[in-house]
Amino acid sequence: MDIQLKTGCFDDAALVRRVVFMDEQGYENEFDAIDEDQNCIHVTLYVDGELAGCSRVFPEELERVADAGAPVLPACDMDEDVAAGETYIMGRVAVLPARRRRGLASAIVETSASCARDAGAKLIKLHAQEYVLPLYAKAGYTQIAPVDYEDEGQPHVWMAKRVDGR
Repeated sequence: MDIQLKTGCFDDAALVRRVVFMDEQGYENEFDAIDEDQNCIHVTLYVDGELAGCSRVFPEELERVADAGAPVLPACDMDEDVAAGETYIMGRVAVLPARRRRGLASAIVETSASCARDAGAKLIKLHAQEYVLPLYAKAGYTQIAPVDYEDEGQPHVWMAKRVDGR
């Protein structure tokens, strides 16, 4: 199995997100202005040359600019010594149904964190669907808030991880 990860392929990422989040899970509001911002990093994963998964990672400020009503990110102990612009949000991690259960989501999460770190992140926060908490816990993320239902009524949990070696 030849796995390739790329950045900057929004059209491919959008295809995966439509299939997983809209068609499969029934979300309506899948795309937003963040997707079009030059500071948003779209990660796509290919297996043997075929599209298989995606994610996006971006500076926290983009969420506030795109949606004035967006919830404020929960504070946590990991925020210490993290300056403005050094917290990134990871999200929209998805793998096409036929490619699941092969560790591909873990590869996407790891690559997304590396991209964020390379862009200046010290801390990554994410708002994960509750059923995938084990994926993020295995990658070193810690739950920082109780379960909420802010995202179209689906149970989600805020998690965080330092990526600057602290």
